[in-house]
Amino acid sequence: MRFREITAITGLGGLYKMESQKASGLIVTSLAEGWTKFISNREHLFSPLENIAIYTSDDTVELLEVMLKAYEQKDSNPPVDAKADNGTLSTYFEKVLPEYDREKVHISDIKKFIKWFAILDEKGVLKTELEEKAKEAEAEKATDEKSE
Repeated sequence: MRFREITAITGLGGLYKMESQKASGLIVTSLAEGWTKFISNREHLFSPLENIAIYTSDDTVELLEVMLKAYEQKDSNPPVDAKADNGTLSTYFEKVLPEYDREKVHISDIKKFIKWFAILDEKGVLKTELEEKAKEAEAEKATDEKSE
């Protein structure tokens, strides 16, 4: 499963893998619960995770990049409980993304980030994305060496 296949749906907690698309909505599978069903776009909005970014003091950073930073820091900076106090949540997220915009990124956003991180980590999505990124870097390096 890849990051680009995953979406968040307004009004429904958790994350969903998009299985199929219809004119009136999506057929999705819940990553947490495993059920598959049709979700109407008349009642819900869909946000593919690859289209989500986090505000920083300079610009925005793609959600995947921030998730991968958190994954790489998992041993030295373990994720806190999403129900922790605001100070603990802010401190954790500041270690992951020090330049995040404290006015635009709310505590509720950090809680959602932590919940989504747990789901993606459990399903192995972040490990897969990190491996793919390494393969792409290796292929690019090999291409650069051939062109020299």
